[in-house]
Amino acid sequence: MGSYRVTVERSPAAADVALLEAKVAAAAANAAGLGEEEEFAVFVRGEDGAVVAGICGVVVGSYCELEALWVDEALRERGWARALLAEAEEEARRRGCVLVTFHAYDLLTARLYERLGYRTVGVVESCLAGSAIRWYCKDLDRPPSVT
Repeated sequence: MGSYRVTVERSPAAADVALLEAKVAAAAANAAGLGEEEEFAVFVRGEDGAVVAGICGVVVGSYCELEALWVDEALRERGWARALLAEAEEEARRRGCVLVTFHAYDLLTARLYERLGYRTVGVVESCLAGSAIRWYCKDLDRPPSVT
């Protein structure tokens, strides 16, 4: 392998991790014959401008993958997660998406996503402190379910 070497880094630089993610996304988009992925984020900010909740994702073609949803603990159970998901779905629709996917830990979600019309498409049991991790999917071309 020439002068290359494999290293394990316990605290990799954020830029190096971002590089890997970007290269994989570009390769997948290229293999599918699609354009580059487009990032977006939706935030809730306090009066001082600090982020207190948010969601981010990427769009490739007609597919949106949500990557992170977070609400500050002091603001939980007030509808912010629902509002952020709704706004992210609307942004995905504006960008031509018909499908949204993401994964979440049961330990953190209390089945929120099922109540918002998402369906489980994959599960790994006993992943985090005995809790499952789930992959979710939602078809945006269907009317939202009322719960």
